[in-house]
Amino acid sequence: MTSTLHDGSSPHSMPPLEARTLGAAFEARLRASPDKLAVRDTERGMSYAQLHEESLAFSSGFSRLGLARQGFALLMLDNHLDYVIAWYALSLSGRVEVPVNTAYKGSILAHVINNSGAKLIVIEAHYLSLLADVADRLEKIEHVVVRGDASAHAATLPPRFRVLPWEALRGPREVPVHVDPWDLLGILYTSGTTGPSKGVRVTHAHAYGYASPTVLGLVGADDVQLCTLPLFHIGGQWAAIYGSLIGGGSAVLLPRFSATTFWDDVRKYGCTCTMLLGAMANFLYRQPPRADDADHPLRGVVMVPVMAQLEEFIKRFGIEAVCTGYGLTEGSTVLRAPIGMAEPGKVGWPRPDFEVALVDEHDRPVPDGTSGELVLRTHEPWMVMDGYHDMPVATAAAWRNQWLHTGDAFRRDLDGQYVFIDRIKDAMRRRGENVSSFEVEKEISEHPAVLECAVIAVPSDATEDDIKACVVLRKDAQVEAGALLAFLDDRLPYFMVPRYVEFMAELPKTPTAKIRKQQLREWGLTAATYDRASDPAAPKSRR
Repeated sequence: MTSTLHDGSSPHSMPPLEARTLGAAFEARLRASPDKLAVRDTERGMSYAQLHEESLAFSSGFSRLGLARQGFALLMLDNHLDYVIAWYALSLSGRVEVPVNTAYKGSILAHVINNSGAKLIVIEAHYLSLLADVADRLEKIEHVVVRGDASAHAATLPPRFRVLPWEALRGPREVPVHVDPWDLLGILYTSGTTGPSKGVRVTHAHAYGYASPTVLGLVGADDVQLCTLPLFHIGGQWAAIYGSLIGGGSAVLLPRFSATTFWDDVRKYGCTCTMLLGAMANFLYRQPPRADDADHPLRGVVMVPVMAQLEEFIKRFGIEAVCTGYGLTEGSTVLRAPIGMAEPGKVGWPRPDFEVALVDEHDRPVPDGTSGELVLRTHEPWMVMDGYHDMPVATAAAWRNQWLHTGDAFRRDLDGQYVFIDRIKDAMRRRGENVSSFEVEKEISEHPAVLECAVIAVPSDATEDDIKACVVLRKDAQVEAGALLAFLDDRLPYFMVPRYVEFMAELPKTPTAKIRKQQLREWGLTAATYDRASDPAAPKSRR
């Protein structure tokens, strides 16, 4: 683990803008430590040199399929080394990855695929049924590259899709192409708040600036970083895998987070640092105490957000270094609290290469101690998003008055540290996923008994949000809360399905007929609220 200065800045600056590309980061590793372990999953590992060669061998397959430079390829893959190879194969050849949340289905999945404009998708065989369900709505897909046995589902895909196995992409090694920091590395979809999910156009410099371990000062060349977050999210892909590449350490990639096996995995793979969502840290803390709780090599944690029981967590598990920050896909980790300065409810101070402000609804600065929307801009070019893909109106709205608007409310304390207040956008965060109320409401409204609905966040005991659906039924229509949620199970990712349902005679509205969601939030959970988690007849797992 590296150190940070007292003011929160890193003792190591970033390289020149031209060097902030994935290819340049790889070249640095090949010069310094080509035989060092780069990434391993539960089955195998590769050194930097091996991973570089394998990625370039697979990039030749993308060439044979006609994917041009800066062309888009969708990746709907689980956590494993092949995901990293696919991503690096695209990036080293100047192409663009489009990660797809593996829980997406139905209209949400179709929207992401169509909005990207990609003609090629690399997908796990066990997700082919989800692709087949929306195949008639897909406008441009031509090639479906399948990892695993496709025999059970390939016949359900339209004949116009050319299906081929993942291994068929491997061919003669290609030569890496020159990539500029302003070239696109990826399009990463973030949940929409007033409309469909938006694809964030990420440049190489943008991703490098987010992933660089110098931002938080936690990870060094001697560290082994454990990644249990999904690679279709920046926390898994950039903070863990890309961060290890830039910093020269090693990464261990597991399929998913498990509170019951976490510490055993840390010991097995010799992991020294990791990133934990606040909910994950809570799950670990709630496990029954064990005599060997502190007997492990893990010493550093990036915790986002910081759990209320931070000091107890540190003492119980023998953690030496905890840091935190605030980041977003559209921007970067613009606020940070370095090692030893992380506090519950707070996210730190601004990075020196970003300018931030708190503003009111008219973009006027608010005084210290007053809640305002966090807006930001960078001192260097290409360090934040290149806009929302094929959504010019949304891009213009986000960039209002020459500031990138986060949609999140903060206040600034007298010591200059920022405290998260709430989301101004009508969005929620549940089980590590951003959830759009618009998309959940759209699917609820598809039920024939529903007249209208509103979805809100309610407090969760796991540091994030739980979801409550406030529903008005059509006249003379009836449906049980459990049956409505079962209907949503087949239409929404598991993390979007509400935990709570309350049927109402009407929803509170403004004079202009807009739903007063703030009033619904103030009402919260009532005696009339159905809780699926307390229903013994409800399914316990909906993934």
